[in-house]
Amino acid sequence: MKKLFALFVLAGAVAATCKVHAQEIVKGDLAFLKGATGVNVTFVYDNLTVGKEGKEANYIKRKKAEKDAKEPGSGATWEENWHADKEKSYKPRFIKLLSKYTDWPLNEDTKEKYTMVVNTKFIEPGYNVGISSGAAELNLEIAIYDSADMKKALCKITMEEVKGGKGQFDSASRIGEAYAKAGKEIGKLIAKRIK
Repeated sequence: MKKLFALFVLAGAVAATCKVHAQEIVKGDLAFLKGATGVNVTFVYDNLTVGKEGKEANYIKRKKAEKDAKEPGSGATWEENWHADKEKSYKPRFIKLLSKYTDWPLNEDTKEKYTMVVNTKFIEPGYNVGISSGAAELNLEIAIYDSADMKKALCKITMEEVKGGKGQFDSASRIGEAYAKAGKEIGKLIAKRIK
């Protein structure tokens, strides 16, 4: 019986790690979005840290050196893809799930009264080495502004330890899944608060 109980506790702990660890409105509220037909969504990466390297530049330097050691010249291609994935993968996946859970018909060209700025503060790219894998993880600061006044946020939300993409082989897919999870969670929060 004790072993069975221990298994249930362990299963609960594993399930808990698949959720967003913390999502908190740190300024304002979301009531002003009641009746809104959507938001513009922009992404910034101010002071981004990546994995254990700290600054994003340190991570890029290490990964480029690893790629070039395996295949000379491939480091530059890897760096181009790293930056391109922010626009072609992460942002669209976030917007798709935000749109789904708010019922707002959003796309990357949306022009709305309010603008959501998603600032990625931390990325853990995760890993997959065949016999073992780890999910990607994000820490985000989300601010929503009146589009006519981008100096003063109406609402600020922090999201920490947003995990996704465990088991996928390439980092862009793992990180993209974490952004999709973040879009889903913020969409659910908005939908709940503006009922």
